Amino acid sequence: MKLLVGLVAALILADLAFAGVLVTERLTSHSSSSPVAAQASTHPCNHGFYVSQAAHAKKGGKYVSSVAQGNLGKNGSCSAPLPK
Repeated sequence: MKLLVGLVAALILADLAFAGVLVTERLTSHSSSSPVAAQASTHPCNHGFYVSQAAHAKKGGKYVSSVAQGNLGKNGSCSAPLPK
């Protein structure tokens, strides 16, 4: 019984250590201050990019519509963040 408890405890500690490594790696891999700017480096920087990001934010149709009716990305710059 003690062996089983020890094995379970060791597996839990290993899982926590692995999760810590993943979290640390994820936090250090995002060097850009703006998530929009980071994603813009791999996608075309235009109005559609912002509308797509708004849709993926899952904040509802009114939010997506407000971004679609706005001017974000129409000047070719993706430096502005999405509105809250």
